[in-house]
Amino acid sequence: MRTLIIGGGIGGLALAFRLVQGGTPPADITIVEAANRWGGLLQSSTQDGFLLEHGPDSIIRAKPAGVALWRDLGLESEFQATELGARRALIARGNRLLPVPDGLYLLAPGRIRPFLTSPLLSWRGKLRALGDLLIPRRSADAGEESLGAFVRRRLGREVLERIAQPLIGGIYTADPERLSLDAAMPQIAQWEREHRSLILAARARARATGAEEVAGARYGQFVTLRGGLHRVVDALLARLAGVDLRLGTRAGVIARHGGDWQITLSAGGPVVARRVALALPAWAAADLLAPVAARLADDLAAIPYAGSAILTLAFAPGTIPPLPAAAGFVVPASEGRTVLATTFMSTKYAGRAPAGHTLLRVFLGGALQPEALKLDDADLTRRALADLRDLLGIAAPPTLARLDRWPRSMAQFHLGHRARVARIRAAEAAHTGLALIGNGYEGVGIPDVIAQADAVATRWRNPQQQVETG
Repeated sequence: MRTLIIGGGIGGLALAFRLVQGGTPPADITIVEAANRWGGLLQSSTQDGFLLEHGPDSIIRAKPAGVALWRDLGLESEFQATELGARRALIARGNRLLPVPDGLYLLAPGRIRPFLTSPLLSWRGKLRALGDLLIPRRSADAGEESLGAFVRRRLGREVLERIAQPLIGGIYTADPERLSLDAAMPQIAQWEREHRSLILAARARARATGAEEVAGARYGQFVTLRGGLHRVVDALLARLAGVDLRLGTRAGVIARHGGDWQITLSAGGPVVARRVALALPAWAAADLLAPVAARLADDLAAIPYAGSAILTLAFAPGTIPPLPAAAGFVVPASEGRTVLATTFMSTKYAGRAPAGHTLLRVFLGGALQPEALKLDDADLTRRALADLRDLLGIAAPPTLARLDRWPRSMAQFHLGHRARVARIRAAEAAHTGLALIGNGYEGVGIPDVIAQADAVATRWRNPQQQVETG
């Protein structure tokens, strides 16, 4: 029973590993990847003594599928947590970088004093946010709500514009007025249902866990690997000996013949498989499935994606002012800057730069600034450096500058997303032997995609009778 996996990113490779781990003969698995490298967005390299991440740089422990895979690959001894001195985040306000109030968990203050003394908000904004303690919970039958509408209703406009939008934008690169609260942050919606007030919910959580939440971004929860995240890809490939691995191979027409799938490929001839997994962006899966599952393809194509870019910069010792003690900063859209966020990689993780050197990762583009990605590399870099001059006092030229562009890479969970994904999953189940894996469905992070791969492997190891509905 041949299995064809289309897409050699973390989702496709993790699925193949779990299948082999569960007893599927490696020779019965084929993975095709259109690019000439494995790993998708997971790309690491070294240059002049710097360790560079060209896509994601970490995962969060709170979603267990990611760290579970790493452990199963024998990488646990290589886990690397955020440095203690960098476990806070900053937010740009004018030309200053201000700390997120201690005790802020996601969007809600669990500690009142740091929130009231923070210069991020005006007194009017702070008093409006405290109104959350008095506002009744929303009716259960009121319908779906955007993140922007939710935060404005509970905490006010200033909290949305100066805190919520940049922090959430750092995760989803999304427009909060279109981002579905239920799809992107269901735990926050649950807080309102259970506690009525977000502030009361955050305080209850702090009491229950006994843990100090610092600066909202929970940086102590983030973990990476010494040597870079591409080590996960290398470890997966090492465990896939005997699997038919094909780089530079693009999938073409998909057809059904009886209980089998037939897929034409750009090299090596067609493949007939009993099971096919599309470990791809939803828009790419839509293109492949349109001839055999038009309604499913329409739903897949309706999931929007935003592009992004990462500018990696290195600076020689003594050429720039000392960085603040933080993992980095985010920039509200209302500030009108080109930079969305910046990570202080040489501060955040040990061993990323030679002693005394500074390494930064600057994030650009996203749903609110698509025009930035239309600029050429030189202009985009120039604008980013101008922002860093204002916010960090950096006037020296970088000794290293690399711009990585990721077009149509970030799925946008707009209003209606959960209902659309429910239809997609129902249609997927109706097509025997089909699986869809990617960041366009239940979550945008690496652990979310790995969790989908785990679920597909479990389902395929324990097949239940399905009725083909076409």
